[in-house]
Amino acid sequence: MATDSFERQTRRSGSGRRRKCTDLQSTSNETIGFSTLPDQIHRKTLKRGFEFTLMVVGEHGLGKSTFINTLFMTELYADRPPSARLHPPKTVEIETRSVELEEKGVKLRLTVVDTPGFGDGMNSSECWKPILDFIDQQFLKYFQAETSFGIERKYVQDQRVHCCLYFLPPSIRGLRPIDRDFLHHLQHKVNIIPVIAKADTLLKSELTALKKQLLSDIDKYGVQLYDFPEGDPEQDEDSQTLDKALRESIPFAVMGSNTILESNGRKIRARTYPWGVVDVEDSKYSDLPHLREMLCKTHLQDLKDITSDLHYESFRAQQLLGKKNLNDIYEDDPYENVEVKYKTIQQKDEQIRDMKQQILDMQQKLSSNINEYQTINPSVEIERSNSGERFTKI
Repeated sequence: MATDSFERQTRRSGSGRRRKCTDLQSTSNETIGFSTLPDQIHRKTLKRGFEFTLMVVGEHGLGKSTFINTLFMTELYADRPPSARLHPPKTVEIETRSVELEEKGVKLRLTVVDTPGFGDGMNSSECWKPILDFIDQQFLKYFQAETSFGIERKYVQDQRVHCCLYFLPPSIRGLRPIDRDFLHHLQHKVNIIPVIAKADTLLKSELTALKKQLLSDIDKYGVQLYDFPEGDPEQDEDSQTLDKALRESIPFAVMGSNTILESNGRKIRARTYPWGVVDVEDSKYSDLPHLREMLCKTHLQDLKDITSDLHYESFRAQQLLGKKNLNDIYEDDPYENVEVKYKTIQQKDEQIRDMKQQILDMQQKLSSNINEYQTINPSVEIERSNSGERFTKI
């Protein structure tokens, strides 16, 4: 009987263990909820929107403005006066234009930085300097906002230059001294992508030879261009084919047009010639589809990441090494309004005065409490230690 009782207890305890394991298994199949984190980030980023700054550099008459209108399918330079197109400045100027774009609920604030006057002067040996200064100023502006206090740090606007399209004329047969100087001084400051302008003026054989010569010169002079990231080995065959086509298209040969025509029932941006019409977005005649694919669809975030992780971090390290305290960081802010700057300083001074007054009130209140306590209890003595601290001796 003792043996039967032991077996019954063993069966009951075993069934209890099985029941507990089953309950644990059913609980493990339920989700906790953190798997929705990507959806939360997605909604937050969509609400805030994205920012992208594109710089275009090249001589006058290469069709940079027309190309930007074609690339983003907008009229960004529609209000530019004709006199500015006919009489460009002889010194390098910086001109920025911003536009809000929206596609399928995704908002993008696009800022285009143009550099009229580049290479148009009699002496263009140092025409890269204003461009380099502008890029450093944008880094400095971001650095000052990033190291500030309060709400300014949370809502930092990213106006750093994420990509630079360097336009080359189709008439050259290799890198010129002005091209080498620009690429040499800015290759470690911004992602540079070379572009051959007005590709419709070259035969296919001439274009192939020009690309080959430019790539040879880039390798010869050690110029560092934007480096396409290595593709994921697990990506599909179509993506690998696209990445290969993008790499083989450098430097991109493009052409633009502000003329919209209707062909085969659809509207296209085209250039008209006596012998016919050319669709500027046709990959048989232009690398514009590949460049748009790279800039807008596949590598936009990578351009921003390299700007932040490589170019900006290099600038930030130099700032931190050269300036030892935070006061030196804010003393030469060229972008902050003077009135706003003095207003901020006044607010900080008022906060310091309020804190000092609160400390003084607390000390007076503490002294009055001690005096009252001594009056009530005369046997209690308040002595001061060697370190200056007060203590009670009974």
